[in-house]
Amino acid sequence: MSYKVDLSHLDRESGTSLTQQLVDDFRGAIERGELGPGEKLPPTRSLAAQVQINHLTAARVYRRLAEEGYVTASVGRGTFVRALTPAAAEAEGDDWQAYVLPDRPATYQEDILSDAFRFPSQEDMISLATGWPSPRFHPADELAEIAAQVFADEGGGAISYLQAEGLPDLREQLAKRGRLTGAASDAEEIIVTSGAQQAIDLTARALLQPGEVVAVESPTFTGTMLALRSTGARLIGIPVDENGLDVDALEQVLARHDVQMLALQPGCQNPMGVDLSPERRERLAKLVVERNLFVLEDGVYSDLRYEGERTVSLRRDAPGHVIHVNSLSKVVGGGLRVGWIAARGPVRDRLAMLKQGSDFHTPTLIQHMAARYLAGDAYDRQLAKSLPYYRERRDALIASLESHLAGEYDAIVPRGGHHVWVTLRRPVEERTFYSEAVRHGVSFTPGGAVTAERRQRTSLRLSFSLVEPDQLDEGVKRLARALREVRRRDRTALAAPLS
Repeated sequence: MSYKVDLSHLDRESGTSLTQQLVDDFRGAIERGELGPGEKLPPTRSLAAQVQINHLTAARVYRRLAEEGYVTASVGRGTFVRALTPAAAEAEGDDWQAYVLPDRPATYQEDILSDAFRFPSQEDMISLATGWPSPRFHPADELAEIAAQVFADEGGGAISYLQAEGLPDLREQLAKRGRLTGAASDAEEIIVTSGAQQAIDLTARALLQPGEVVAVESPTFTGTMLALRSTGARLIGIPVDENGLDVDALEQVLARHDVQMLALQPGCQNPMGVDLSPERRERLAKLVVERNLFVLEDGVYSDLRYEGERTVSLRRDAPGHVIHVNSLSKVVGGGLRVGWIAARGPVRDRLAMLKQGSDFHTPTLIQHMAARYLAGDAYDRQLAKSLPYYRERRDALIASLESHLAGEYDAIVPRGGHHVWVTLRRPVEERTFYSEAVRHGVSFTPGGAVTAERRQRTSLRLSFSLVEPDQLDEGVKRLARALREVRRRDRTALAAPLS
């Protein structure tokens, strides 16, 4: 509950400024324990309205409290009582920055993504929110040998500058793999990036202006939405079902809006694990050519397939319209940060310039290592070794859902990827459920963090790649307990008399 300033103590006729009186009020509340460590203070605009002062005066109050060591400010989150014993803050302290930076609150997606990176390291938390590859399959010894050989062969060239597009040997290896699905035909089309997230970000910056419309699969990858929205673009969600993107729904959106770009994952889609059917792929390829529509095609999970045939890239039939992005992260290791873009024409040249302006090029040593790793059969051996492991965990998660949440949910068994998309048959308030689940020691990705529109449904992305089967089962048990608690509170609230 927000702290209320005792207005009876404020004297506008006093010789003491309102700023000082408010600082004294908050300081006293903190020292008396009325405001505990970690408790959030009212937003500055709320304080200003409550006390009838201007916003700058309210900000000055919090800045003074920060300087004295009583509170700390977090951009986009607010001002909180410090957990440490109050002491005068150093003159060089940085709390003042929160009052000077432009007001841009953190988005729901950013908060959830931050949780996903934070929770796996907490011993008491079962994280079903993170679809990273398991470290047990990281080829550390093999990469260490390759790195030593690169230095032996290349000397100082192993850490010299490169052209923005990347190391020619690596681009050729990536093009070779791209030819298998039609994602690339020539090494000249390839731009090496620092992971697929940079590839998505560069593509968004190259193609979008503020206010332009992007059609995006819904649900989709959180990082895609963050990159697209950072350009000021407007996102419109297109439903996804067991056959991939709903092309009929896309056509309806195209009839009503001037859409600049479509973003999708046609193979092992994140989070649903489905493939775009051949019939829809053919229709979609024709549609984007007819409408001169750019397509951002993400193939990051397409190799992590448990059933079905490898999907064909839309670039095979619409190479000038489709920008394909991919990475080694989900098979080799996320920390390697090797991704790539396949594109042609003026958009490819623009992407290369943006890459150059962003970080010049992806680290030279890493590119040499990746090129040599891909030159043999190491990637395919790695993939073959990891797929049974992930399939076992997928099946264990599905079994646990049926055991502990039978009748409560709908889900499609994913053909690939690291996630299961679950929708509750009876919705609850999603953020309340998420908070209750975390309180019970299990985290997940709420549907609202991976969808482009407000929804009445309650959905969860449950990731299984980092969790042992027994822990998956315990995690689902905790989810079930959290759900029962939320439903119990909802029933209690409905039964309570109106005051």
